[in-house]
Amino acid sequence: MLKQKIYMGALCAALTGFSFAPAAFAAEENGFTVGVDYGRTEAKKYCDHITNCDNSDNGPRIEIGYDFNKNFGVELGYTSFGTVFDSNDNTVSVRQKSNAITLSALGTIPVNDWFGVFGRLGYARYDTNNTGEIEGVPIKDENGNTPFWGAGVKFNLNEQFAIRVEYQNYRDLSDQPGHKDDVQGLFAGGVYRF
Repeated sequence: MLKQKIYMGALCAALTGFSFAPAAFAAEENGFTVGVDYGRTEAKKYCDHITNCDNSDNGPRIEIGYDFNKNFGVELGYTSFGTVFDSNDNTVSVRQKSNAITLSALGTIPVNDWFGVFGRLGYARYDTNNTGEIEGVPIKDENGNTPFWGAGVKFNLNEQFAIRVEYQNYRDLSDQPGHKDDVQGLFAGGVYRF
């Protein structure tokens, strides 16, 4: 279901971007950036074999970064995944909220002055707040480090402002007994360059 939303979101973003082509400008090649995004995240397998379970939520993402040139930049960010696991089953009664501090490198391929595709590779320091129990055993809060990656499209509306849509995948965000899982998300928002 989330994959279909990702494909539709990317298609809509691409079509929207084409409509901006005549009025768009090339972005500056370097400078500091601030980005604000909002998206939907989902734990891919958390709810397998659990009757009463929800594994998706909405949340914001905020980044500050620096573009060294039009092809390479770095970002430091905060991502809220919301409640990625909420179950009330006979053996699993757990509610888990997660967030992460991220550091990533971005590689961008400009297709033209107003449109580009980009990839992201980084590391996240995640924190999960758990309530509930699995088979009668209380679940403790957890934190750790995990790699993540992303891919998306960006549309330069003018020299300072761009909009972007991005898919991200966080590996093994939580490692509770029997519930090791990746978290994926689709985010959309804007980036302002100083």
